[in-house]
Amino acid sequence: MLNLGKIEGIPRPAIGSFINITPPSPLFLIDAGANVDCRPEHLVLFAHLGHLYVSQIIGISSPRIGLLSNGEEETKGNKLIVESHKLLKKTKLNFIGNIEGQDILKGAAEVIVTDGFTGNITLKTIEGISDTWLYSLSQAGQVFAKVYSIPLRVLRRDIGMGSWSKRLDYREYGGACLLGVKGNVIIAHGRSQAKAIKNAIGLAKQTAERSISHIIEQESHD
Repeated sequence: MLNLGKIEGIPRPAIGSFINITPPSPLFLIDAGANVDCRPEHLVLFAHLGHLYVSQIIGISSPRIGLLSNGEEETKGNKLIVESHKLLKKTKLNFIGNIEGQDILKGAAEVIVTDGFTGNITLKTIEGISDTWLYSLSQAGQVFAKVYSIPLRVLRRDIGMGSWSKRLDYREYGGACLLGVKGNVIIAHGRSQAKAIKNAIGLAKQTAERSISHIIEQESHD
């Protein structure tokens, strides 16, 4: 942000992160950690940024926008969520209302909007669960392969472990995008190794080729 500067009309750039556990399309969590303290208008901005990014990168013209809360009712949530809900209802976005934590991985919405504090905890919780599942799948696969004398790679193929592993592995996307700055920025994990960096570069390539930063700048001036 200091080097590139913010796009005019974007007071709070946000981190958007893809989560690809439930096919056919991944969901997009925004803000995933850039803004700990937010106002309702910031969450509306995040919803617009999420809508734009998903429509450009995934090709979903009118992605469903869900507001993360502790209940589906309009009156549920803290003051930030209640006021944000009122503002989002007035937009032209495909806002479907509040969604709860258990709805995240059910594909209830393509874009999930929240503040950076909640979003970062949500993202890291999902990553932690995914890491545990990956380890458990690997251990179970080794046991079955040994008991039934089946090569592990064959077992992975026959029961679909490979596709599950891919969906659970954060390295498949490699990083999260910082939307709202004058440039295309992908933030990778501090623990990223070759595969994650390769996929982060791929996501950066898509982001740059589709001129996301330029489109955001145009939208913010409309």
